[in-house]
Parts: sequence; structure tokens; C-alpha cells
Amino acid sequence: MPKTKIHHNIKTSKLKLMRITRHLKQSELAELSGVPLKCIGNYEQLRRDINRAQVCIVYRLAKALDCSIEELLDTDLRGS
Repeated sequence: MPKTKIHHNIKTSKLKLMRITRHLKQSELAELSGVPLKCIGNYEQLRRDINRAQVCIVYRLAKALDCSIEELLDTDLRGS
């Protein structure tokens, strides 16, 4: 039986991608940013919309990840 590739359309948050490229665990990002771990998890798993987050939260995450706020916003999500 030939192997077929299954393509998944799984959306990953920019926050998660940025955190992974910085080699940080969620708990480490929480400590660096002062943003609660549960909050970070909710944004990464798209349970909460980071585009609607308080500016101070996104700012602290961006500062901890050494990136701009714009790099964390999920501007390409549909229906937001």
C-alpha cells in the first residue's frame, strides 16, 4: 500500500512560533514577561484572541521575546 501524505490545515499562533524559535518553554516566557502561564497557553492554542489582548500584555510578551508587537499579532486569521 503506497504511503500518502495527509495535509493538515492546523493554525499555529505567531506567539507560539516566536517562543519556540527563542528556545523558551511557556513557563520561562511567563517568568520573563510576567504574563500568567495559563494566559500564554490560551493565546498559543488560539482559545483567546491575542489581537484583542490588553496592549500591556502583548507588549510584555514582545519585550520578553525581543520582537515587535506586530510580530505577535495574528493578522492573517479569518473571522477575527
